Amino acid sequence: MPFDYDAPIYYPPYENRSILIPASYGCPHNQCAFCSMYKDTPYREVSLLDIKQSIREVSEYRPYSERVFLLGGQSFCLKADKLKEILRYIRERLPLCEAVSMYASIRSVADKTDADLAELKALGLGKLYIGVESGCDEILEEMHKGHTGEEAARQLKRLNQAGIPFHSIIMYGIGGRGRGIQNALATANVLNQVESVAIVPMCLTIMPSTELERRVHSGEFEEANFAELLLELRTLLENLDLNTPTPFATDHATNRFLVAGTLPQDKEKMVSQLDQMLKRFGMELH
Repeated sequence: MPFDYDAPIYYPPYENRSILIPASYGCPHNQCAFCSMYKDTPYREVSLLDIKQSIREVSEYRPYSERVFLLGGQSFCLKADKLKEILRYIRERLPLCEAVSMYASIRSVADKTDADLAELKALGLGKLYIGVESGCDEILEEMHKGHTGEEAARQLKRLNQAGIPFHSIIMYGIGGRGRGIQNALATANVLNQVESVAIVPMCLTIMPSTELERRVHSGEFEEANFAELLLELRTLLENLDLNTPTPFATDHATNRFLVAGTLPQDKEKMVSQLDQMLKRFGMELH
């Protein structure tokens, strides 16, 4: 890299063979009550000059790279014109690159016009990894996500229309004790309206130095117990009604148990797995 990228480096496991190009530092939102990833990293963009220099260097030692991932908490928040210039330059210097992927938010999609989305797709925009988290407005507001369930569905539909694939990252346990079913039903409602490349479930983890940790210590927020987490995930799966094959796997490090398959064909198998686990807690659902 032509400069010191002194920010935490996060990228999805699906991108472990991609070239990593720094595009931004931190997260432009950085207000989610549960997140500590970028608390100490002020948001700023990497200059177009430095991004191009990184791409040039990559083109010299890995000219046949097939995938690129733009680093940053939400690099899709870059202005559309800047993203287009980056994609054009990657196409010029790495002609075999099949797709350029990055993290995104619902708000960063809303900032782009339909014409922008279509052009970005044509220039090689690949997968977006989007923190949908929940479909429940009450929970989204409490966690300061900055969007509603309705807005999430609307913006994800725009990505579908533009042909831009995305992973929907969701979080169970985010509502706390007693609200798992409410969260599951609302989240399923959002996901049923769109076509995700994959659904990525994460279990709420109380991270140090976050607002949510303070709420736990003060008694404002009570974590769901293990049985509640199982029931919430079961309710989510039971209410997902998808028409296209969609991988679903609790293989992220935050999860406490593994359930994996492809919806809709593996739905019954995954629900049955959760039923067996719930039986150990004396919870019979049939």
